[in-house]
Amino acid sequence: MSVITIVDRKATLNLQPGHTLMETMDMAGVNIMHACGGNCICGTCNVEILEGMENIPPPAEAERMVLSKLKRKGPNIRLSCQCFPTGDVKLSIALTQPITA
Repeated sequence: MSVITIVDRKATLNLQPGHTLMETMDMAGVNIMHACGGNCICGTCNVEILEGMENIPPPAEAERMVLSKLKRKGPNIRLSCQCFPTGDVKLSIALTQPITA
C-alpha cells in the first residue's frame, strides 16, 4: 500500500488503490479545500508534490487547463482531485488559489 506524507500537516496516510490524493485526505480527515467537489474545475485543491512525482501519472488536458489558470505555477503543482498515485508521495498542501481567468 502506498503512503502519502503531508509535510505541512505532519500526517502520514495509507492510500487505498483507486483513490485520488484528495479522496485519501478527505477520508482521513485532513482538510483540503475543494470548492468544485473534486471535478477538476476550480483548482482549489492544488498541492505541491515534493517527492514521488514519478508515482503520479502526467496531468490530463483538463487538469493542465485548470493548472494554467492558477497563480501558483510549477512543474510539481498538481490538483489533488486528479492525482491517482501508484506509489509513495510526499506533498505540501498549497495555499488555495482561485482561477484567475
